[in-house]
Amino acid sequence: MRYILIICLVLTVCSCSQAEPPSPEKQMDSFFDTLKKEGPRVAVDHLIEGTLLKQQKGMQIEAIIPQFEAALKIYGGVDRIERVDEKKFGESFVRYRLITYHTSDAPMFWQFIFFRGKTGWQVYIFSFNDQFGAVFNDA
Repeated sequence: MRYILIICLVLTVCSCSQAEPPSPEKQMDSFFDTLKKEGPRVAVDHLIEGTLLKQQKGMQIEAIIPQFEAALKIYGGVDRIERVDEKKFGESFVRYRLITYHTSDAPMFWQFIFFRGKTGWQVYIFSFNDQFGAVFNDA
């Protein structure tokens, strides 16, 4: 009986330590918080860590980091964030579009698409642009 109780406790502790990833909203909040504090490389690494996106497009994501860093040098750090819309595609996909306003007062336009996989929500696509129509082409 004592051994069964110990095994149950060990299994409970192990299952708690492998918690489901946070909601898409929390992942985006964490992304922008990390971006402000630690820069684009760390923010992107944290966002895509352990995702299908990193497995499939890791090299392409790595290639855009210098562009991201250059954009922030031009526009400055993120001053504020405005969530513009959220659209669900079935039960497993959701798209968010946002605008960030930077210290130079310039806007950047963002799109994040998340999907719910076997282990929970993960980013599937994210993009940023300084051209309104690149993200809001249906506006």
